[in-house]
Amino acid sequence: MPDSARAFMAFALIALVLILTPKYLEFIGSPPARGPEQIEERTASEETLLAPPIIPQSSYDSRPTMAQAHQAEPENRQRWPERTVKIETELYTAVISSRGGGSITSFELKGHSNRRTDGPVQLIDDSHGAISLELAYVNLEGDSVYLRENFEVIVFPSLNTIHLSDGTVSMEFRRTFPSGAVVTKKLTFQSDSYIIPLEIAWRDPGLELGINNFEVRWPDGLPPAEQLLNEDETYGKVYVYQGGELEDQGSARKGLVRRRTLKGSTDWVALRNKYFTAALIADRNQPATFGSLSAVSRPWTHDGNNNSGSNGNLTSYSMALGYDAGSPVKLNLYLGPLSYFIISDLEVGLEQIMNLGFSLIRPISKLVLYSLVYLHEVIPNYGVVLIIFAIVIRVVTNPLTKKSFTSTQKMQLVQPRVKELQEKYKGNAQKLNQEMMALWKREGVNPLGGCLPILIQMPLLWALFIVFRTTIELRGQPFIWWITDLSSPDVIFNLPFSLPLYGQGVTVLALIMGITMFLQQKLSGAASNPQQKPMMYMMSIFFFLIFNQFPSGLNLYYAFSNFLAILQQRAIRKHLVAPIAGPAKTKG
Repeated sequence: MPDSARAFMAFALIALVLILTPKYLEFIGSPPARGPEQIEERTASEETLLAPPIIPQSSYDSRPTMAQAHQAEPENRQRWPERTVKIETELYTAVISSRGGGSITSFELKGHSNRRTDGPVQLIDDSHGAISLELAYVNLEGDSVYLRENFEVIVFPSLNTIHLSDGTVSMEFRRTFPSGAVVTKKLTFQSDSYIIPLEIAWRDPGLELGINNFEVRWPDGLPPAEQLLNEDETYGKVYVYQGGELEDQGSARKGLVRRRTLKGSTDWVALRNKYFTAALIADRNQPATFGSLSAVSRPWTHDGNNNSGSNGNLTSYSMALGYDAGSPVKLNLYLGPLSYFIISDLEVGLEQIMNLGFSLIRPISKLVLYSLVYLHEVIPNYGVVLIIFAIVIRVVTNPLTKKSFTSTQKMQLVQPRVKELQEKYKGNAQKLNQEMMALWKREGVNPLGGCLPILIQMPLLWALFIVFRTTIELRGQPFIWWITDLSSPDVIFNLPFSLPLYGQGVTVLALIMGITMFLQQKLSGAASNPQQKPMMYMMSIFFFLIFNQFPSGLNLYYAFSNFLAILQQRAIRKHLVAPIAGPAKTKG
């Protein structure tokens, strides 16, 4: 394969990795749902943002209107005064209210900073009026009902603040309806876990519920926590897990609400942004009867910072689990970091929502992630870990890299002889091919030798790109000097304007990465080839622009890896055989 074709192929493959990685799951797609489902798409008005629950029974055809759903919220919210309590553990600080029977009005994670507000990461979005863990159902009149009023307190801490250093604390709430039906909710908080067990029981539900099932809803997603709004937008999604298969709801177009309800035994529903997740997980012995997902795109103005890295719109995801009201229900809420090591320990398959690549890449990504964390146990600085990791990867891939570089150099050495043969046999294609094959065989040159090693390494390069860009282990981790967060760009100052691809922030590591990439290509001999020289400049500039908004940890790794490649190429060139001296003798 000619050098120009090899360079173009390498450029195209790497560009594909860089540009399409955040979207590759959408291209691959998920297998279609095996059970019946309902999909709705409506105009996003005030009512549809608080859309009525969808009860997936084919016999129920006349759903309530939006006006009915809006008016069906139970009255007399002040029948019981609102009670709140703050619970502080080693992992989070939460505020629980008797509104809705134990809604979480605030959930701040310790050890994780919010890049938009400079405070701790907040996982509750209360900017649109809905509440977390609300119950919803369709009553006997066919109206959609949301239980958002204050519940009666049955079990509740006597203190305003609970410092939970060990053990658990529980709260129980009750709602008695005029019809005589009763619903109770119980929440339990644990000192050392992000899991919050939830128990719900109905008494005489037939007196209140028109259809004997109800929803446990998480209606307003997660607020963004990254400086660039498009980071949370890119990685945000909502999922349902049924029968070992993962389904998702894509983002909505501005002004529309998309809602999808999938009937059947449901293990969990989950939503996420870039680094954090909320999941409603059914008990192993009592799966939910359906899962519901929804998405709406709307402007994000809640924190006054809506113009960093996007058009200011954010897709808000909602989810719900549906249950039969005839028996008590147990489920768990997971609310915390999207860490593979934490959520995989739950043993419910929740780690499948993480961006670790498709089936070929995923095992390699896991190996990379485990290796990073293991090294960090020995070396407390993740920046140093990334440098050591670059050295290890270069050593492991050295045979392939050496073969590729050697083959490329040999191809360049025989190019004068190839041109002579092309000129000599330009009217005889068959003879030209025979002579070129003989030349390559005689000089030990493989035309594909420069491409195949690159292709073999692509799964590893892709896995490295995915892990370094998305792992929460690098979030908030400093390296040295101005590099204070390996999960964010190492911006030293901001331009008064934003450039296409490049963005607004000026970073150092992206510049170093671009320079080392240029030197590496120049050393490979690309600059001596008039056809490859423009490609060399274009690739270096393109990568510099693209990587400027990437995490500094990713740029640190690639910059140091390029530096090692330069040293490696210089060493290989010293041991190459002398160039082919003269033309070979040919007959006739």
